[in-house]
Amino acid sequence: MIKIPTGKGGYIECTNAQEAIEVLKFLSEEEDRKSIERQKREKLVISREPGLASIMEYSKLEAQMADHVEVSAWSKDSFWKFIEALGEPQTKVLSLLVRKQKASDEEIRKLLKVDGNQALAGVLSGISKQAANLGISARSVYSVEDERKSGELSKTYVVSKDFQFVANQMNWPDD
Repeated sequence: MIKIPTGKGGYIECTNAQEAIEVLKFLSEEEDRKSIERQKREKLVISREPGLASIMEYSKLEAQMADHVEVSAWSKDSFWKFIEALGEPQTKVLSLLVRKQKASDEEIRKLLKVDGNQALAGVLSGISKQAANLGISARSVYSVEDERKSGELSKTYVVSKDFQFVANQMNWPDD
């Protein structure tokens, strides 16, 4: 899945690179039309050399893709395959992360009713394994931030933006 920001806080979702290129071409042409209309209103004359315009437009399109296109590890199909493959504890953890964006190891242990981080690690490795089965990195699901306070290590788990986005698009979790 390829997401193209609209500039208004939303995204245009494309299923492949060719579709993304077509959308970007359209957006580029639309911007060019608006620019020409502005220049006509200002009574400016535009001259373009044949052949040069297409090279310039290609370069402009390439630059737009580099600046604005994000390739996501998640599609609707991969999301649901992943969710359906998870066990109940993994689903609970991801549900919490999607709702809150991040949670401490203490919050997650409390949710799962487990005593230590070793038991928590087992649950989290299940998430990583299911993602890997789909060829998706664990970082495309969540990341871990370590922090030491008074010599004691605490961990905060943060849902990835891509996973958060697709979960919201799929209205997950629904409860």
